[in-house]
Amino acid sequence: MTPPPLRFSVVGRGRMAATMRALVGDVGEAEAEAVYIAGRNRDHAARSLAALAAGKAVLCEKPAAMNLAEAEAVVAESRRTGLLYMEAVATPFLPAVAAALGAARSGRLGTPAHVEASFGYRVRRADRPRLFEADGGVLADRAVYPLMLALIALGPVRAMRATVDRDARGTDVAARIALDHEGGGRSDLAVSFVECLDNSLHIAGDAGAVEVQPPLLTAQRLRFTGPGRAAPSRLWRHARQNPLARRLADLGSRGSARWHPFGVSPYAHELEHFAALYRAGAVESPVVSHARMVEVARLVEQARRA
Repeated sequence: MTPPPLRFSVVGRGRMAATMRALVGDVGEAEAEAVYIAGRNRDHAARSLAALAAGKAVLCEKPAAMNLAEAEAVVAESRRTGLLYMEAVATPFLPAVAAALGAARSGRLGTPAHVEASFGYRVRRADRPRLFEADGGVLADRAVYPLMLALIALGPVRAMRATVDRDARGTDVAARIALDHEGGGRSDLAVSFVECLDNSLHIAGDAGAVEVQPPLLTAQRLRFTGPGRAAPSRLWRHARQNPLARRLADLGSRGSARWHPFGVSPYAHELEHFAALYRAGAVESPVVSHARMVEVARLVEQARRA
C-alpha cells in the first residue's frame, strides 16, 4: 500500500514557496509532519531552528544557512532533537544526474578524477532585485548546486581557490571555484548572473566520462564517452544553449539510454527522497548529508572572502 503523502507546512513567500504549495499542499504547522522553509535567505537558519524546536522535520530551501556558524548550529539541533533536516538541493535527485553520479560511484568511469559543473544565466537587478540584496548574490543563490555535486562525486575538499566578480554595489555576480579533493580529484566550477554558462555536469575518470547535458537544473539527457575524450567545444557549448537546439536534442534522446525524464516536476524526486527518509526515522540524507551541507557553507564563506 502506498503511504499517504507527508503533511507539509510551507513557511515563507515567493516563487519556491508557491511551487512547493502546489506540489505538497500546505497545512497548519501544528498538524504538519514536516516544514518546508522558503522566503528570505537570511531567515532560513532561524526558521529551521524554530521548526526543529517545534518537533518538525525540515526541508530548507537553499542556501540553508548564510554562514558556517549557522549551518553548524542547525545541524547540531537536528542531531540533538533526532529530527530530519535537509537542504533542498533537488539536482542530485534528478534521474539523469543520479545516473551520472551512480556511474561514477559504481566504477563505470574508473577512478573519478575531475568534475566540471556550471550554473549561469544573465539576470538583471531590475527583474530579480532580491537576488542582489544583502542576503543574495550568486554565491548564495547558485553556488550550492555545483559544489554539492562535486562533493558527492569526489568527496571532501582539501583546498579551494576562488575568483569572485562583484558589481558596482559590491554584490557577487560571478564566481569560478577550483577544488582539490582529499581523494586526489579536482573540480572546476562556475556560477554567474552576468553570462550564460554551459549549465552542465561533466565527470571524468581514467576509464571514461559522463556528461549531464544542459540545462543542469532540469536535466533529462546524459552522454557517456570513452577515456581521454575531450569535453564539448566552446562553440558547441554555446550553440546548445539555444532552446530549439535543446528541444531537438531531447526529441533525439527519447527512447534511448540517454533519456532520463524527471516526470511531473524536477522537485518530485527530492520530495520522495525526503519523505522516505522521514518514514525511516532518519536524521539526515545520505546524499545531501549534514557534512556536505556544512562543507558547502564553509566553502561559500571562504569564497566570499576572495
